[in-house]
Amino acid sequence: MRRFALALLAAVATFAPANAAPLHVQTVPGERIAAIADRIAVALVSGPDRTLTPAIKIFDQTVPAGTIAIETGTPQVNPSYVAVPVSIDVNGKVARTLVAGYRVTTYVTTTVAAHDLAPGTVLGPGDLTAARVASYGHPGTDPAALIGRQLHTTVVRGGVVYLEQTGLPQLVRAGQPALLIVRDGAVSLSADVVARTGGALGESVSVWDPQTQRALSGVVTGPNTVELVLPGSTE
Repeated sequence: MRRFALALLAAVATFAPANAAPLHVQTVPGERIAAIADRIAVALVSGPDRTLTPAIKIFDQTVPAGTIAIETGTPQVNPSYVAVPVSIDVNGKVARTLVAGYRVTTYVTTTVAAHDLAPGTVLGPGDLTAARVASYGHPGTDPAALIGRQLHTTVVRGGVVYLEQTGLPQLVRAGQPALLIVRDGAVSLSADVVARTGGALGESVSVWDPQTQRALSGVVTGPNTVELVLPGSTE
């Protein structure tokens, strides 16, 4: 009798799922949700120099059984990100909410290194070329605007060369001999001095005159050349 009872229980357990009530749920494919959000996001980000990339994968969503409607809310937009709120309604009631996020990349045509560049390089036409790259908030720079400027940092081939990475070449270097020209109207005198500070064309530098044991300041006018115009001079 006991064996018969156990066999009966096993038979009931085996066939119970077929007689059980179905689960009242359904699955909304993530691709369907993403397609709706994509249309909203693409309409907000346009132009040949901007691209949109999904930041978050939208997975399948399980909701109660019933009539489904997918609605979108007011998108949040900034220069680098778009967020599209999405709600899944079942029979007119909100069953699930989520946010579809997108990264926005803006591209500019700007100056890049034509080959590896070392600090101190005075940039020439063969050092630079133009390329379309992600801007990351930096405006594009014409290679012609950097010709003749001196690079302060290392830039590998294809790397962007920013204006702030360069400066005018130092024509006078600290600790190096220089020629000081002192002008007083039509009269000019020159002296051999030692630069105390370095500078580019048009910049003010300090020099030391070993003959007079005096420190003077002047403006860089050429390679290793500093001019000092005395007050009251008409030139």
